Amino acid sequence: MAVSSEQGVPASFQVPKGVVIPFGSMELALERSKSTETFMSFLEEIETARLDGGELDKLCFKLQELISSLQLPKDIVDGIGQMFPDNARLIVRSSANVEDLAGMSAAGLYESIPNVSPSNPIVFANAVSQVWASLYTRRAVLSRRAAGVPQKNAAMAVLVQEMLSPELSFVLHTLSPTDRDQNSVEAEIAPGLGETLASGTRGTPWRLSCGKFDGLVRTLAFANFSEEMLVSVAGPADGDVNRLTVDYSKKPLTIDPIFRHQLGQRLCSIGFFLERKFGCPQDVEGCVVGKDIFVVQTRPQPQ
Repeated sequence: MAVSSEQGVPASFQVPKGVVIPFGSMELALERSKSTETFMSFLEEIETARLDGGELDKLCFKLQELISSLQLPKDIVDGIGQMFPDNARLIVRSSANVEDLAGMSAAGLYESIPNVSPSNPIVFANAVSQVWASLYTRRAVLSRRAAGVPQKNAAMAVLVQEMLSPELSFVLHTLSPTDRDQNSVEAEIAPGLGETLASGTRGTPWRLSCGKFDGLVRTLAFANFSEEMLVSVAGPADGDVNRLTVDYSKKPLTIDPIFRHQLGQRLCSIGFFLERKFGCPQDVEGCVVGKDIFVVQTRPQPQ
C-alpha cells in the first residue's frame, strides 16, 4: 500500500499474513469441554470477590487454570495450519473487546505469545489458551472493575500473524497523548520485538514527533532499554525469545540524525494516512524490517 504525505514522503507499508480466531471461540471450547457452568459460576463470584484474604487471587487462578486446560477445536487448528507453511513463525496476539476504550487503554494488560509454529499443534493451542486466560489475571479483573465494566462482558479474540524479525518496533499516536496536538504524530520506538513496548518493560523508548503538514521531526527522547527481544530463525519455535544487551552505539536511530529524521517522516505519513482512512485518531502498532515498514494493528486511539 503506497500513498504520499503533503511533503511527498511515501506512506508505504506492508501487512503480515494473519488470521483471526474470533470472539466466541473460547466460549465454544468451554461448551465442548462441558465447563460452561463452572466458568459462569466463577465469573459471577469474581464480580464481587474481596481483595483481602486472597479471595480474588484464588478465583483468578481457578479461572485461568480452567481456561488454560481448554482444547482448541481441531477444525480451527487444522484451518490455521493450512494457511501458513510448516516452517512459519507465528505470533499469537490478544485482541479483547475491553482494551483501547475511552478511559481504559489496557496497554500491555493481555498476553501475546511470540515464536509459535503452526506445525506443532500442542504448542500452538497452548499459546491460544494462554491468551484467552490472560483475560482473567488479577490486574485485568481489577482494571475492568475500575472502569465499571462487568466481568461477564469481557471477551477475547486472538489474532494469529506471521512472525517478523524486526530491527525496530513502534507504536504511533496520531493525536499527541502529551498535549493533545492534532497536527503531529508521536512515535514510540523500541529495538527488536514489539513486546518490549507492549509488556511495559522498564526503560524508555525513542520518542519522535513529526508534523503532519510541515514534516518537522523532533526528538523527544532517546531509548535506554537495557535489553532487546529477538527471535532466532534457527532456533525452536516454542514461544521463547532471545534477550540481548542493546548496544546503542550501533543503533542508527541513536547515532544517525538523518536516519532518525527520515524514519520519523515515514512513520508520520503512515499514521496520518491511517487516521484519515478510518476517520479518527489511531493507535498504530508496527515494525521496521530492513527498509520495509510493517503495520500489524491499528485501532481507535483512546480519548
